[in-house]
Amino acid sequence: MRQHLKISALTIGFTFLFILLCSSAFANSFFEQFIDPEDGKFDTSNWILNKKGFLPVPIIITEPAVGYGGGVALLFFHAKKDEPVEDAKRNLQNGAEERKPSLPPSISGVMGLATENGTWAAGGFHFGTWKKDHIRYTGAVGYPSVNLTFYGSEERPVLKNGIDYNLEGWFLLQEIIFRIKNTNLFLGPKLTYFDSTSTIDAKFSIKGINSWELGLKNYGLGLALKYDSRDNIFTPNTGINAEISTLFYRGEGGLISSREYTITDATSRIYWKLPVDVILGWRLDGGFSGGDVPFYSLPYINLRGIPAMRYQGQYALSTDVEARWNVNDRWSLVFFGGLGRTADSMSSFSDSEDRWAGGAGFRYLIARVLGLYTGVDIARGPEEWTFYIQTGSAW
Repeated sequence: MRQHLKISALTIGFTFLFILLCSSAFANSFFEQFIDPEDGKFDTSNWILNKKGFLPVPIIITEPAVGYGGGVALLFFHAKKDEPVEDAKRNLQNGAEERKPSLPPSISGVMGLATENGTWAAGGFHFGTWKKDHIRYTGAVGYPSVNLTFYGSEERPVLKNGIDYNLEGWFLLQEIIFRIKNTNLFLGPKLTYFDSTSTIDAKFSIKGINSWELGLKNYGLGLALKYDSRDNIFTPNTGINAEISTLFYRGEGGLISSREYTITDATSRIYWKLPVDVILGWRLDGGFSGGDVPFYSLPYINLRGIPAMRYQGQYALSTDVEARWNVNDRWSLVFFGGLGRTADSMSSFSDSEDRWAGGAGFRYLIARVLGLYTGVDIARGPEEWTFYIQTGSAW
């Protein structure tokens, strides 16, 4: 199932934590943890890299598809002698010139969140790298209960204002990819499991939604191919991050024996550093499905300014560009815009309506040693204005 709702961890929440603790007897020592010795600015590098145990990070949710909400994530950064976190610590302690780690750190975490429309989720995850980033593992397990609206597609007409539904069940993700020799290519197996239960807020049957879609155990197995030459995994300045995965699903449940379908997700993100302190990014995102796809798994347009899963179809394609202007060493301005289309057949894709969205925002370099930015984006889509709190890249 395509699961990338725009839910961001708000690292800037450290600011509020700092204000609360400033009144304590330990204010001076606590304050010093958030001052970068290189430029004297507010910075969380020392806190992130030297904090022992789990690091609490507030979560702020502004995704219009589920409403406003929040929660907390407890993150643990694994430090080993041959990993970039140790290099970053030495840079920070010595006050050395900025040097972003070339290898991604290993991170574990647990989280819980809830929103104003009754959506909630809890779970844990781990992202690990081994053999000097020749092996990458991503694993997650959780129980989401999400309240969304299905607006239909070309072959699934529903009411104009959509149909509200709840989707919940245990979710599992397992992915391990291996670097191909010494290239930037990774290849490996990917497994997903979602024991879904759907409840529709309607007292009558909905044309385009079949009864078998309301309760399925979805097993997905396939391959993931990735290319990653980014200079930083948090907020890239240069490089390419592209990936494609095709999963073959088998859905079981109810009075049916099984339903089979496939979903291919493909994304490419390219970053250029221009000579005028501007980082230019271009993203192309596509989802392609076939077979008996449950309505909640249909690909959708993924753009800031458009609620997640607002426009769905058997095929979805979106593209956008982003320019980040580094005003100084800490602050940046961001401008972005793009469009997307959906269709239920390739023949009708060229006749589909364009859905435009765009906006602007700002960023603050909150962890210099890690190259991590955070900030706010304000965006406008076909229906409404919305805003997003971003940590790291919005893509």
